[in-house]
Amino acid sequence: MKDKIIEIELRRQESRLLTITQKFNNSNSQFKVENELPPKNICGLYWIYTSYTDEDLLQSIHSDKIGAVNISKLARRRMNLNNVCRIKKDGFRIVYNGIASNSKKSNYDLRERIYQEFRNNGITGSLKISGTNLDDLSKWRYSYIDLNEHEYVEDAIALEVGWRLEYGWPILSTN
Repeated sequence: MKDKIIEIELRRQESRLLTITQKFNNSNSQFKVENELPPKNICGLYWIYTSYTDEDLLQSIHSDKIGAVNISKLARRRMNLNNVCRIKKDGFRIVYNGIASNSKKSNYDLRERIYQEFRNNGITGSLKISGTNLDDLSKWRYSYIDLNEHEYVEDAIALEVGWRLEYGWPILSTN
């Protein structure tokens, strides 16, 4: 398991940080991932990064939607703990990571799950960034790695948790 977690980390380090933008169409807004990445219908692990400061996280106002992560509460409880993830890349730090299946097994493939972290709707637990006062998308990035379906089915949760135990628990990841 440790060899696979190290491989995942090396792949994460090699991946570039990607942006997400919001496009307004009439009265609706839609999010768009950079270069359509990740492709649809893949499963894998993803990381959310921010350039917001600790103080910004502590002073944040979370979304009032069902399933929203209370960012300020988590930050306050975890800020000074030793095993919080401190990984930074290009001026952004990892604050969240998760897993996503492909759409054959769930309604949420990897791309859709990344969108959920930024949208302010749905009941699935997520950051719901656009429903917070931390909604400047230029201060957020994401990265991901894909897993084959067998790896996902067999080991997804173990790999997610194993990565956190090895490299630090992202401050906004809940469980």
